[in-house]
Amino acid sequence: MLQLAFADGVGSRTARLATHHRVIAVRTIGSILSILLGLLWAFQAKIHDIYVDLHPWLAKPVNLFSEFGPWLLIAGGVLSVTLLHVRPALHRWRRPGPLDIIYEPQKHACVRRRNLRDYHIEVRNRARDGTIADVIVTWDETPFTRFIDSKLSRDWLLSPTSIEASSAVSVFLFSLEDDVQIKESRNGVLGRACVITLRASGNGRRKHEAVARFKYEPGKTPKLRRLWL
Repeated sequence: MLQLAFADGVGSRTARLATHHRVIAVRTIGSILSILLGLLWAFQAKIHDIYVDLHPWLAKPVNLFSEFGPWLLIAGGVLSVTLLHVRPALHRWRRPGPLDIIYEPQKHACVRRRNLRDYHIEVRNRARDGTIADVIVTWDETPFTRFIDSKLSRDWLLSPTSIEASSAVSVFLFSLEDDVQIKESRNGVLGRACVITLRASGNGRRKHEAVARFKYEPGKTPKLRRLWL
């Protein structure tokens, strides 16, 4: 009980000190602004004379800034977005993690019988040592993926699985007939092209993730094509 009371006392004292420091900071900023406004008010005539004297010299730089300023802001915004999003994406693309999604149409889009074609992917552990545990594979929900999942009554493309180093597991996506667009309406789910995003994640020494995007094209054979951008 004594220790709890002591801890509560220390915590409340720390909170009071933090509040006190914030109050001091706000009052200091207010005091500095008051001083600056007072100086501006006291010397406004001299400041106006200085501005009139410098106006011819300032006119050209101000006009140049007005002309190029918007483009500089646009360039700064593009650079900021590039550094925040594009650069990390390029870094991940150049140095992929140990977990990878592999799709080779000749290998993973094979005919099972007649013109019925099975579509698979492989999820590979590229690491030379170390197992990746609890690997699951899902895809982002779209009308197409929702239709396929309802037909197969599944929640995951791959339920939690361990993948050993330098090994891979096959993941079944769906089966479709090559002439599905002839049999299906172009306005139906299977008759419309769409983009499919697959996600694999698992746990090793740290969290591992892999993302792959595909284009479903009902008018082509095979109907699944990987997108790299």
